[in-house]
Amino acid sequence: MNRSVVILLILNVVLGTFIVVSSHHWFLVWVGLELNTLCLVPILCLQFTPRGVESTVKYFLIQLFSAAIILNVVLINVWLNSSWSVDGVLSDFTSFLFSLSIGLKLGLFPCHYWFPDVLQGVSFEQGLILSTWQKIAPFVILINISEGVNYVFLVVIGVVSVWIGGWGGLNQVQVRKILAFSSISHVGWICSILVYSKELSIMMMIIYLVLNSGVFVMASSVGVFTLGNLSRLSYYNVWLSMGLSLGVLSLGGLPPLGGFLSKFIALQCLISNGVYLMAGFLVMGSLLSLFFYLRISFNSSMNLFPQHSFSLLVWREMSGLNLSLVVWGIVLSVLVSLSSFGLVFVCLLMSFF
Repeated sequence: MNRSVVILLILNVVLGTFIVVSSHHWFLVWVGLELNTLCLVPILCLQFTPRGVESTVKYFLIQLFSAAIILNVVLINVWLNSSWSVDGVLSDFTSFLFSLSIGLKLGLFPCHYWFPDVLQGVSFEQGLILSTWQKIAPFVILINISEGVNYVFLVVIGVVSVWIGGWGGLNQVQVRKILAFSSISHVGWICSILVYSKELSIMMMIIYLVLNSGVFVMASSVGVFTLGNLSRLSYYNVWLSMGLSLGVLSLGGLPPLGGFLSKFIALQCLISNGVYLMAGFLVMGSLLSLFFYLRISFNSSMNLFPQHSFSLLVWREMSGLNLSLVVWGIVLSVLVSLSSFGLVFVCLLMSFF
């Protein structure tokens, strides 16, 4: 595909998200979602491999079904309340369907089955878009309708998503599937906190987007697709190995990294609201996720980690000064520094709210 066409498609994906974020009319929100989806489909099948086409078709059908539910629910709501406003009143039935459709787009329980399979069939760059940028528009819609959604239902699907994300990633050896279940778990945390504090939920989403982007960029830069590819990463690039370990440990929530501080503030919010049982379930679900984060960290930083699979790593010769390598180095240094000095990063974010 021509590079100018790819750039035009990416700009339209960004435009669709900004339309959703800035619109207060349901029809414009639906148009932004459809523009986002239709422009991303050609990007997902750039390689045009059988596995990539299969993942693209699955993603297209899921997004099409979700957008159809949203449009029909909007029409029902207009028929009942005579209002196209996003801030309008929702009935119990329409709020339930809205929650399911947004959960389908975000990959929340019980609509999470498609996300790991789709993410496994695309490259790391395309997976980065699916697990970060494509979650912004549905998350904004969820914030807009959070006042009219049954908070018990939202909390339940959030907590179960944390457990599904932790449990599903335990027996995985594919790095992209592990990151997919990690995404399900983190979005579950964000949706659970949304009921009690919108500002804190936004802060957790921003931290997740930054940390997840760093892990995807580092994994893509050396092409690590399985855990076996990670075991000799320290011989290839010790700084990249350290950065990847910091990134996944920060996603896992180990102190004093940025991921821990965001979850610590979230737990403080839950305890201040008296929901001790929910806080306990979220912590136990995060401990499940921490197991496979530690597997990635051990495999990428320990030279003689015991395993049965062969250690496969693509060795590359880096000769001369390459502009793309300089850009990747700058991006990696910024993202790893944000995950390492989480205290400064969280305080900076909290100052905006």
